[in-house]
Amino acid sequence: MTEARPPAQEPGPGAAATGDPAPTEAAPAAPRAPRRRGLVVALVAACLLAAALAVPLALLATARHHWEGQNAELRGRADTLAVELTDAHGRIAELETVEQELANLKEEYSSAVNQGARGTELVTELEDIVAAYQHCVDAQAEHFDVLRHRELYVASSIEASERSIEEYCAEVDQAFEDFQAAHG
Repeated sequence: MTEARPPAQEPGPGAAATGDPAPTEAAPAAPRAPRRRGLVVALVAACLLAAALAVPLALLATARHHWEGQNAELRGRADTLAVELTDAHGRIAELETVEQELANLKEEYSSAVNQGARGTELVTELEDIVAAYQHCVDAQAEHFDVLRHRELYVASSIEASERSIEEYCAEVDQAFEDFQAAHG
């Protein structure tokens, strides 16, 4: 049977130089292992923490980039809308000017139509007065014929006819004077 040997120990710093295996103390080796583990754990924790911080930072950078792009797009659209709004205000001002001009033209047209209608009424009224004067002249011409042949008519009817013609002609004169006073 074989004898159980104690586990081989690493030579200490002084043993390698002398070649003698020096007994090593077990106590210093034990603290190194937990220290290395703690260092590894701290290193792993630091890597996990860095990875954990990198993900939100990457998400934040991506969101910021997306937001900046969207912001630039919205500013461009706002600028375009501002230009369109300015153009629309200019067109509205032009249309308001045209509307005012049309209102003025409509008023002038209405006035001209009214004056034309009034002119037509005046012409009609004057034509009626002229026709009445013509009738007055014709009646006086007939009355002169009657007076030339006075013997054919009764004197009272001649005088009544003359008064009637004079009254009618006086009414026509008065109508013409009223027309001149109203429109002169």
